[in-house]
Amino acid sequence: MPGDIHVDQIGLNHQFKPELLAPAGNMDKCRIALLYGADAIYCAGKDFSLRGFTHNLSSEQLAEALFFAHIHRKKIYVAVNVFARQADLKELPAYLEYLQHLSVDALIISDPGVLLLARRHAPRIPVHLSTQANTTNSLSMTFWRDQGVSRINLARELSFSELAEIAESANREQIEIEVFVHGAMCMSYSGRCLISAYLNRRSANSGYCTQPCRWSYRLVEEKRPGEFFPVVEDHRGTFIFNSKDLCLVEHIAELSALGISSFKIEGRMKGALYLASVTQTYRRAIDNCFKESGTTDCSLHLFEDLLKVSHRPYTKGLLFDDPAAPANTEGEIDYVRTHTLAGIVRVLPESVVPASFFIEARSTLKPGQVLEFIFPDGSCRSHVLDQIEDMAGNILPQAHPNSWIKCPAKIPAFPSQVVRTHAGRQQSLT
Repeated sequence: MPGDIHVDQIGLNHQFKPELLAPAGNMDKCRIALLYGADAIYCAGKDFSLRGFTHNLSSEQLAEALFFAHIHRKKIYVAVNVFARQADLKELPAYLEYLQHLSVDALIISDPGVLLLARRHAPRIPVHLSTQANTTNSLSMTFWRDQGVSRINLARELSFSELAEIAESANREQIEIEVFVHGAMCMSYSGRCLISAYLNRRSANSGYCTQPCRWSYRLVEEKRPGEFFPVVEDHRGTFIFNSKDLCLVEHIAELSALGISSFKIEGRMKGALYLASVTQTYRRAIDNCFKESGTTDCSLHLFEDLLKVSHRPYTKGLLFDDPAAPANTEGEIDYVRTHTLAGIVRVLPESVVPASFFIEARSTLKPGQVLEFIFPDGSCRSHVLDQIEDMAGNILPQAHPNSWIKCPAKIPAFPSQVVRTHAGRQQSLT
């Protein structure tokens, strides 16, 4: 891991602190992302986005999320990044007009046809170009700027030197650029994949990827006997398409120095523990870079925090060389899991149950289990479940997922706070 980097060494401009942009696949995650430090979130309605398997937000929930964000002085960007088919063109105008009526902060678009409709039916909303548009050079960036795009999420296939050159051009031409800094990577070119559509009739480009790149494969080339691909496999097969997860937390200072407008976290389909942990970690990484004096927080410490969320082995992608782990694909399909989501804090009016709050369990909880309450500043408070009570005060042998259990108000919990538990960790009560 690199050591601490002093802000004077990288020439950060304190007037241009990058935005932290986090994913939100449902209403609960909208609140969590904003409470844990995101400056903005990206979400989607029930249609026209590239994450069809998430719950996404109804029209009413989009309005609720926007209200919640704006009272906290945060922003919401709505993904309308589907590669539209002919039938979509009939439904999109009314939806775009509704989003303009809500005054969402931006639309995320990848399809030129959808962009044309957005300019006609939602002309007051800024347009951000999705990574699926595969922008890999400054001339493409200028082209999209001329079509009315105000921000471009660059393709993840760029090297750092290419990114630096494009960023310099973007700053000169006053175009905002956005880059992914964390999350799942696609084995295909910026997400343009046909494997799912071919094998399952579920198109990734319509939001229904079944992730066949994570499946087990055995590779055979019928017409080239004696020519072998360097494939590593075990008794289950090989996972040559299975990309590692991107993690650039230790390079936030170098990226910030380029004048990038927004750092984006992938994961609209990820869980609440991932969202809270990753968001607050990158929040601290950015904030520490922009302190007026001193050094950035130890990157090793921040990296270790990211090891506590479910993830594939991490990679720096194509932006930075990583001699210790040169391959961007992983030979195992399994995720690394040291902690699991125990639950989410729910608070009823104090008059109902004084001096207590509730946890909506998201996994099976038993007496003796150690709960860790995660706070936006990166700290945790531990609590041992000496007994489990339901909402009526009845003692339970265990709590099942989606049930509510009562907790004493000894911990300064807040609504939508995320609670984790260490895998296998339980304390003896005898």
